[in-house]
Amino acid sequence: MSANSERREFPILQYRQGQISEVTDVVAAEYDLAIQVNGKEFITLLCTPRSLEDLVAGFLFSEGVIQHRDDLQSLTVDVDRKLAQVTLSNKDEFFLAGDKLYAQKTVTTACGKGRSMLYVADFETLADRPDNTFTLRADSILGLMAEFNRKSQLFLDTGGVHSCALSDGNELLTFEEDIGRHNALDKILGHAMMNDVPLDDKIVLTSGRISTEIVAKVARRGIPVIVSRSAPTSAAIEQAQALGMTLIGFARGSKFNVYTNFSCLERD
Repeated sequence: MSANSERREFPILQYRQGQISEVTDVVAAEYDLAIQVNGKEFITLLCTPRSLEDLVAGFLFSEGVIQHRDDLQSLTVDVDRKLAQVTLSNKDEFFLAGDKLYAQKTVTTACGKGRSMLYVADFETLADRPDNTFTLRADSILGLMAEFNRKSQLFLDTGGVHSCALSDGNELLTFEEDIGRHNALDKILGHAMMNDVPLDDKIVLTSGRISTEIVAKVARRGIPVIVSRSAPTSAAIEQAQALGMTLIGFARGSKFNVYTNFSCLERD
């Protein structure tokens, strides 16, 4: 799949300062990827058509359907058929019933269509983790976000995607863009899982709003810090506080807000 498939061109009328002109506009491509688990239809994700294997692995990983790379017996993506086929190593661990997949751990997800998901997230277990002792310097946060913004080429071209990155606090390790903020996160988590990247000392950077679903995905994988260019919701702040996570929002230019775990910020 070529990089050009992430973009589509359309003729439009453009109005600027009283003038109307006919121009060609570049927009982000929308691609629907159906996922089958153990031979049965599971969900269809609306996504940007790149890093699709990472997206599928990351979606299953972040939702708690799988815990490790070894849980995947096979994962294949047929780009032309818009179909991902997944076989789980332990076929008895999960079972499909009707239009729902029942698992031991769950949270509903956005950015999907065609299936209502039923999961059971065990946040009591997550809350029992050791206290978050991850510390950050203000200049490091701002530097990472500046680099993050510079890498958002598809957003700069189209204005129609979200970005997400994984960092060790010093540099960006993985960067992805997608029309869905959940998808962008799942892609970096999938890449980390497939490449055995430890996550308990990493930071997630995102362009999108931080909701409880985003917090749940990050918390389930033991990542202690989320930094966003956008805002958190009130429930996301409360959830992050209960889980001992660091939540930083409105990280733009030379400013940001720390919403939880105030001790994370190193002071001169």
